Amino acid sequence: MKQKKFSRNSMIYHLQNIINQRQNCNNGCRPPCPPPPPVPPCPDPPEPICPCCHIGPTGPTGATGPAGATGATGPTGATGPTGATGPTGATGPTGATGPTGATGPAGATGPAGATGPTGATGPTGPRGSTGSTGSTGTAATVQVGTVTTGAPGTSASVSNSGTNQNAILDFVIPSGQTGSAPPASFLTAYSVPSQSGTSGSPIIFDRNGVSAGTSITHANNSPSVVINKTGYYGVSFNVTVSAVTSSTLPQSVQLYLQQNGSTVSGAGASHNFRSSGENESLSFYLTVSVQTTPATLTVMVSGGPITYSDASITVNRLGNI
Repeated sequence: MKQKKFSRNSMIYHLQNIINQRQNCNNGCRPPCPPPPPVPPCPDPPEPICPCCHIGPTGPTGATGPAGATGATGPTGATGPTGATGPTGATGPTGATGPTGATGPAGATGPAGATGPTGATGPTGPRGSTGSTGSTGTAATVQVGTVTTGAPGTSASVSNSGTNQNAILDFVIPSGQTGSAPPASFLTAYSVPSQSGTSGSPIIFDRNGVSAGTSITHANNSPSVVINKTGYYGVSFNVTVSAVTSSTLPQSVQLYLQQNGSTVSGAGASHNFRSSGENESLSFYLTVSVQTTPATLTVMVSGGPITYSDASITVNRLGNI
């Protein structure tokens, strides 16, 4: 039979257990311990032969002893493979501007730019010396040749049927378009029988004469002529006036035009009567401007009393303002 070998530490451990067990058996109150099991043969030298006769079971692991001193750092291992590139981090703040670098070498000359605008005219230079007198030339002549009327709407033209030295100019002048007269616009009103007038009263026109258009109107037995369209108007007035027999003489009478109740300067006629039965023809003509419509024209009496007859007024539209 082959003997089992034990290490030195293992033998010490088993011997300690055997001693502890025997002490417990002798000192305690329990019955005597059973005889120890047969001791296995001791290992071959150099290990010592177990002196005990009995090896008990393995006891519990003792408490861990204190950590020993840190050993020397081992050599650095070989560099491992490079790991995968991580995600790009957020852009950091812009650093301070570094100092300006040295000026680099001049680049090649670029192409010429576009021509700039013409500069301002410089001051006039000094007057040059007078040149020598040229030879006497032959006098040129210019005369009018034909003058032809062209068609309306064509352009006028001038041509030289002579030479550069003796020019003969032929003209073509187009005729104008045939015009048309503006439509007539006028009105005449009058009063034949004698009527009485007092200072501050108007002259009455009892009927209308010839008229054209609608710009001027008058109602029978009315003193007012009405203008219905803006423009310039010519006003002509005539009347025969006599002083009333019972009037105090001499007597001054004036007839004047009003437009919308206001006296029109320059439109009036007057006479100073010195005897009863004296007759006088009074008249005036004036152009008035009508800028708002309707406008009313009236002939008024100042002075009197008077008797008037053969009164007439003609208003003619002359044109637009």
